[in-house]
Amino acid sequence: MPSSRPPHAVRTALVVVAALAASLASAATPRSPADSEQLAHAVLAELVGLDTTHAVGSARAAEGLAARFKAAGFPAEDIYVGGPRPDKMNIVVRLHGRGKGTPVLFNAHLDVVEAIRETWSVEPFALTEKDGFFYGRGTQDVKEEVAILSANLLRLKREGWQPDRDVILFFNTDEEAGGDANGVDWMLATHRPLIEAGLVINQDAGHAHARGGKPVWNSMQTAEKVYATYTLSTTGSGGHSSLPTRDNAIGRLARALVRLDGYQFPVRLGETTRRYLVASRANASAAEAAAIDALMAHPDDAQALEVLRDVPALNAQLHSTCPATLLQGGQSESALPMRAQATIQCRLLPDESPDAVLATFRRVIADPAVEIGVLWAPVASPEARLDPAVVAKVERVTGEMWPGVGVVPVMSSGASDNVYFRGAGLATFGVSGTAIEEGDSRAHGRDERVGVTAFYESLEFSYRLIRALAAAR
Repeated sequence: MPSSRPPHAVRTALVVVAALAASLASAATPRSPADSEQLAHAVLAELVGLDTTHAVGSARAAEGLAARFKAAGFPAEDIYVGGPRPDKMNIVVRLHGRGKGTPVLFNAHLDVVEAIRETWSVEPFALTEKDGFFYGRGTQDVKEEVAILSANLLRLKREGWQPDRDVILFFNTDEEAGGDANGVDWMLATHRPLIEAGLVINQDAGHAHARGGKPVWNSMQTAEKVYATYTLSTTGSGGHSSLPTRDNAIGRLARALVRLDGYQFPVRLGETTRRYLVASRANASAAEAAAIDALMAHPDDAQALEVLRDVPALNAQLHSTCPATLLQGGQSESALPMRAQATIQCRLLPDESPDAVLATFRRVIADPAVEIGVLWAPVASPEARLDPAVVAKVERVTGEMWPGVGVVPVMSSGASDNVYFRGAGLATFGVSGTAIEEGDSRAHGRDERVGVTAFYESLEFSYRLIRALAAAR
């Protein structure tokens, strides 16, 4: 009989292929145990299925999570559910440690923005899996993080793990509503001992940045721009539209808006922004890279700023921005307007002076007849100092999950609850392992989604990060 063994060259090739396959398999991104993934999916489905918009509130979500933690053996005294109103509830859960350091707190919010059903291709308040994504309101902002953190604390409890220092989960209400009953603000004012911590990790404020489905860096939010809203108002004498006068309220407001729209606040680059620009440069066009280099050397380079103005994600990092977002005016088609008003929505650098902003408006508009009002005053949000020990642990866990992927500090152009934590003097950073594809941020938008693989990889990232940060320093 002929031998069934392949020739030596073929056997050698097979061995090489087998070794390569084994190497690729061993290099696969770590995943959590199946039962942990199933639990995280169940919690996510439950949360997405609940309407927790501002009008409805988050009480049912908080109470449902509390029931899960109680069933898993967490003592009642280690679970707190409460809030400023019966429909606005927060939940705090504590896993006790050995007392070798101050607690570490992990935060995410329970509420979501509204979703108009007819604009979605799927039901927004139900978890739908298709095409490799989980769809539903909150899958990216930020119920996926609530599900991930909950599943991991339940896993750690089941494993009998005791940290060096207490681990606190804090899921709050009303982050999206702009502070009407904000859970972090309320808890700090009324129940601060429950959430007092030596370190806060807000998983709403940082995400892994992905291209082609692969993380290219993990972000670590150290600062956020300050939310502030202003109004510009003008008045006129009115009258019949057939007899126009010089004091047209809409015309005066339009001229003010043109001046303000053409103004660019000065570039100011802190440590976080400089490191972010260095990371962004690697994937920028030649013109954008040259503009980044120019601004890094000379922040007052107006030509370089003009180039990056067409790259919104980079432009927002460089300076304060104040675009017009709403416009109202007039009372009748055939009547001269007696009043016109515009809303100016600012995202200010953390150290921007509110008084200086108002002075800038007056100087740029150059018309004392335009009344400037403050609709939402800025709340100071100081930039957090990078803690080398915390950074090292985030870098280590990131490298374990995605070899070669680094950690980049970022300043959020939007707002998060870190403004309240930092304002209260708590060391706070935004960190998450959930990878969001570049150009596919759907938070607050239609067909909000998160990658299925990204969700489960983030589950394991978060598990490892909790264990790393809960170790004694």
